[in-house]
Amino acid sequence: MASSIITRIKDLVGDEVTSIEGYKDLINSGFNHAADLIPSDSELWRSALIKASTVETTDVANSKIILVTREDNGGNDRVAKEVSLDMLKRGEGDATSIYYNAGNYKNPIYSFEPNGTMVVRPIGGNIAIYRYTYLVDKDITEKTSGDTFDFPQQALNLGILKACSYLLQAKISEAVQEEEDNELFALTQGQIATIDKMIQEELQRLGLPFQLVGDGNDIKWNDRIN
Repeated sequence: MASSIITRIKDLVGDEVTSIEGYKDLINSGFNHAADLIPSDSELWRSALIKASTVETTDVANSKIILVTREDNGGNDRVAKEVSLDMLKRGEGDATSIYYNAGNYKNPIYSFEPNGTMVVRPIGGNIAIYRYTYLVDKDITEKTSGDTFDFPQQALNLGILKACSYLLQAKISEAVQEEEDNELFALTQGQIATIDKMIQEELQRLGLPFQLVGDGNDIKWNDRIN
């Protein structure tokens, strides 16, 4: 049986981490940081069991966008490219503009309004959004798999290591404030150095940073994860 996230963290940095104030939030922050280290076009996201949502039902303000697709007139899912809001706006209304996007069904684009609302062009069509929702006020400590919160399973160890780093940094902060003895302080610093080294090794193992070859514009999401 697979060990829980908190069990694996304790194995790395000790049982006392659960006494750190806000330790569950620190674990969430570690996983969110790890998610941000994985480029949206990384193959690691193919393993995450992410279900699509639509523009109308999705609050993307607290999400990492993995993929946006729009169905063209032929029923093919086209991968939308993120552009600046200024570029998207310049393509509206003026059919003579090189930025005109109203009929560009084979090359859809998306951007974000200042309030975080997603805008996809051309308007209409079936739009699917695949995203990682940042962990906020969630308890993942007893989870054994990233599948339950849309995190790539192959990168689960990276999330655990980043969580350990956040916890140890908080432990250092507490030690300074409480004027703990130098031996404990040095021990914790040594743990941080070890975890940092393990993080670098894990990043190398996962091939991060990752650059996908080709634009994948004609590839359906289901094909990408199979």
